[in-house]
Amino acid sequence: MTIQTTTKGYQKYTLKLAHTFGQVSIKNSKMPGSTYAQDSFACHIGAKLAKVKGSTCFGCYARRLAKMRPSVRIGHENNLTKWRECASKGIVGISEWVDSMVYQIEKAYQKTDEPYHRWFDSGDLDSQDQLMAILEVAYRMPHISFWLPTRETGILKAIEYELVPVNLVIRVSSVMVNDAPIHKYANTSTVHTKGSKVYGQECMAYTQGNQCLDCRACWDTKVCNVSYKKH
Repeated sequence: MTIQTTTKGYQKYTLKLAHTFGQVSIKNSKMPGSTYAQDSFACHIGAKLAKVKGSTCFGCYARRLAKMRPSVRIGHENNLTKWRECASKGIVGISEWVDSMVYQIEKAYQKTDEPYHRWFDSGDLDSQDQLMAILEVAYRMPHISFWLPTRETGILKAIEYELVPVNLVIRVSSVMVNDAPIHKYANTSTVHTKGSKVYGQECMAYTQGNQCLDCRACWDTKVCNVSYKKH
């Protein structure tokens, strides 16, 4: 289930070296801790849903931001390219990616004092190998809470849920606005419009300057569904 790394661990890294495998960010002003992003135009399911009016990916905010700020898109594209380069090298390359993520997330925690990390504030899972690598990062960092939102249900078939680390919440997103949660999964998310039914716990960021502030519902396994107001 876990990836047996072939390196001596993340202590060998500097940020400059770690960034050659992809870059973790602490610049997302909405949420605490660190985030990791990939190219939102390269999502497998999301790229199809972005063309479907009424889907949760239609009018994707990450795509809008990438169009407005080309440097942001370049960074997201680079992260995906670097991940795929690592994956093409098999266990050695994937192990390097894992080590670099662990190093950067730990550095971010030390800087922000926030033990939270979100995977994919842009983009989504690229492959089963990437999912397994993310699981390994979580295994190696039990002091960090991880949140992984995804629509890539086909990729999730690669794992046995009872083996997912307790500090990693995988939230499966419903594909259409105002849809109910996908009940097959323990942790989910939905999108609702004003006046429509809110399933589970509503994200109140839109009432507080588009910030999480002290809310950590998305990272909490006890919160079955988080519903986001469409914006």
